[in-house]
Amino acid sequence: MVLTHQYLRYVHQGVWGIIASPTANLLLLKNNIVVCPALEKVIVWNIRTNCKIQEMCDGKSAVTSLVASNDEKVVAAGYEDGSIRLFEMGSSLSSVVLSGHTSSVTVLKYDASGTRLCSGSLDTTVIMWDVVSHSGLFRLKGHKGPITDCYFLANSNVLITSSKDTYIKLWCLDSQHCFETLMNGRDEVWNISVFSDETRLMAGSNSLDLRVWSLDQEGNLGKRKAKDKLVSCELLGAIQKKSKERVNNLLVLNQLILCQNNDSTVDLFKVKTSEEQLKQLKRKRKKLQSSEGDEVSLSIDEEVTFIKTMKCAHKIRSVCARSNTKGSIKLACLYNNNKVQCYKITSDNDHSPVTSVELLGHRSDIRSVKFTSDSSRVLSVSDGAAKLWSCKTQHCISTVECGAGMCAVIAPGDQYVVVGTKKGEVQVLDLVSGTLISSISAHAACIWDIALRSDTRGFATGSADKQVKFWEFVLLGESVGEKRRLGVKHVKTLQMTEDVLSVCYSKDNRLLAVSLLDCTVKVFFTDTLKFFLSLYGHKLPVTSMDISSDSTLIVTGSADKNVKIWGLDFGDCHKSIFAHDEAVMKVAFVPKTHTFFSVGKDKKIKQWDADNFEHIQTLEGHQKEVWCIDVSSSGEFLATSSHDKSIRIWERTDEALVLEDERETARELQYEKNLVETQETTIPGENAENEAESAGKKSIETVKAAERIMEAIEVYREDAAKQQDYEAACKVDKEAPPPDRHIILATLNVSASDYVLSVVGKVRPSELEESLLVLPFHYISDLLVLLNDWLQAKKSVELCCKCCFLLLRVHHNQIVANKALLPVIESLNQSTCHSLKQVKDVLGFNLAALKFLQLDQQQTSESFFKDFTGKIKDVKKKKKAILKPQSVG
Repeated sequence: MVLTHQYLRYVHQGVWGIIASPTANLLLLKNNIVVCPALEKVIVWNIRTNCKIQEMCDGKSAVTSLVASNDEKVVAAGYEDGSIRLFEMGSSLSSVVLSGHTSSVTVLKYDASGTRLCSGSLDTTVIMWDVVSHSGLFRLKGHKGPITDCYFLANSNVLITSSKDTYIKLWCLDSQHCFETLMNGRDEVWNISVFSDETRLMAGSNSLDLRVWSLDQEGNLGKRKAKDKLVSCELLGAIQKKSKERVNNLLVLNQLILCQNNDSTVDLFKVKTSEEQLKQLKRKRKKLQSSEGDEVSLSIDEEVTFIKTMKCAHKIRSVCARSNTKGSIKLACLYNNNKVQCYKITSDNDHSPVTSVELLGHRSDIRSVKFTSDSSRVLSVSDGAAKLWSCKTQHCISTVECGAGMCAVIAPGDQYVVVGTKKGEVQVLDLVSGTLISSISAHAACIWDIALRSDTRGFATGSADKQVKFWEFVLLGESVGEKRRLGVKHVKTLQMTEDVLSVCYSKDNRLLAVSLLDCTVKVFFTDTLKFFLSLYGHKLPVTSMDISSDSTLIVTGSADKNVKIWGLDFGDCHKSIFAHDEAVMKVAFVPKTHTFFSVGKDKKIKQWDADNFEHIQTLEGHQKEVWCIDVSSSGEFLATSSHDKSIRIWERTDEALVLEDERETARELQYEKNLVETQETTIPGENAENEAESAGKKSIETVKAAERIMEAIEVYREDAAKQQDYEAACKVDKEAPPPDRHIILATLNVSASDYVLSVVGKVRPSELEESLLVLPFHYISDLLVLLNDWLQAKKSVELCCKCCFLLLRVHHNQIVANKALLPVIESLNQSTCHSLKQVKDVLGFNLAALKFLQLDQQQTSESFFKDFTGKIKDVKKKKKAILKPQSVG
């Protein structure tokens, strides 16, 4: 028997440093609540106290769109994988999952009643969802580009959508067809908005103006040509904006229009009231000396006037505004640099920053992460700041301002940090006091890497100025009364022929490895700096390298996507592995082992065995390129940082990891992915070119749900066959023993019919339609019989009717041709009508009772306040009578 090496699994423990990611829009709710996207999470902040109230997470993909319900009790989040999750405020897990899109969700909007949700995606389709039944109503096809925005008209059942295909479409939701298309020239439409009275439609694009159309929902336009249109549109003109960048967002709040541009500015416009427009129209008529009968109207430039341009601190990703009772407006801005800021716009249109959330994260990419010696804290360095985080509380302990940090090491004692900057400076930071102690101009170009000596008495820096400099730690402040602090002293310099990208000491402090821009790695003796080995074989420069704890192996990661394992005895290449789909950015050995980790621009973290050259596991979680990695001294924890400005911690568990099982799981996932992509379900009788179609999407969940339904029907068939045999046996022998029940039915103590109903009821409403489409027809006949039994027993009437109508529509021809199903269909007709009538009567009775209770409550509250106000008036009269001065006779 061959003994295999046992590996332990690493799992994701937490993510730090994310305030708000620029992947989606933010929401500003009442009571100073701001809902922000945070990679795969949704974080709720109190903008006034800078406190995190709630975290919502139920997926692995990044959040791409957010919208709140009308009562602000539910937040709908769209994800990069096309799914939509509904979260209740106060709950961390989603209550509903809607699956229909095949690409990232770009926009979400609720209608006025709050019962319907519209979603647009990169797959160029729009899906209408029923929030009450948690299912899709229909899918609208017509746009040729990604959907950018949508809007429900409150006065009519019309949906307006915009897309990057330069078109704006108006859809009738009753007939599910597009009745008008507006063209915006050659510019992509990025956002649309409608005035408060729904008489004007405004669109923002790549151009320098905002186009405006009139919306006639009552047929009052004299130039209206098509009488069958629900809404008639006419181009009125364009409003010039000040910024030269494209429009990101358009907000209409009462009479104020906020145009957020793709920079750091927000243009403010004012819509004149009807009284102001009437006065201006009279002045215009008087100026033109025209009679009342002549056609004199205001242009769109006269209806909307420019106020000012609001300049913000950074480039804006999204804005959300909310009006105040005092007449001011609160504006929340989500920046691209992991920061949220709130502004106050007064009635005089003056703006000022109120508060912001910024200290809990970095403003730029984190270029270096390091564990302290006891693995209790993590250091992160970026452009402008170095932060120390607690692994236990996951909070930021200390923040120190620094230069554009590219690399860092923690000095012995875990109090001081040495940072190498982009300008070639070596900076020493004190983490306890949070101050910059010293800054030395060490190199003439960027310092790419810092390597700490194994004896921790010094370090080496490698720079783009083709030099490797060696430094030692010294104590400064020897005079009496002066506090001693850590300093660095330059010892010697090693001149190279190319730019130095990485440096690394061996653990026995005998060798120093230096990677150069010419794709080679030079190995030198540490004491004499004499040349020892040259490792060449990479096609692109080596970005990172690391030496094992026993100083026998060196692993190099390169921009050519390969990882090479070398022996330090003779410099021979043991193995070259194609590790990542993009450039390898960092490699690191696990202490006291020959396993190592590699990270790359493909967002993945992979673990490898340098002895057996085996791929152990892949850790996924980052949404952008992974820049750096560090392993704790015990090998129990792993810290990574990414272009998404997040820090993720991974913990080693006691769970054994078997390579064969991992490969089998990967093959199964790939097979399931290919199964979903290759097979497409089609409904007979439906034209693929129709503007509206089913909202469902075939996925592995729908396939598994169909398999569970088929297994349940097989259990029902087996139980029915046993029951028939038992009845036949009873006719011969009345004392025949009853048959053994199926183990599932016996365990759950339910009948076969109820078991099938429970399996069908557990399928998500958004996936039920696609699951039923996968079923073969020989299961449909049994399912129709079961549906008839459930309807007669008044069990889950709504679910049964939904399944029945779909199966009759899809399998109509086969059902009609099967004579055995004729009595079943006739019985279904009667039971369906009877059951739906009863449900309708119950709903009508309950609705009438609720209206009665509402009316009674209103009358009770009114009488209460009337009595209370009467008592207050009597008390005031008595007080006046007491305080009234009496006349002296």
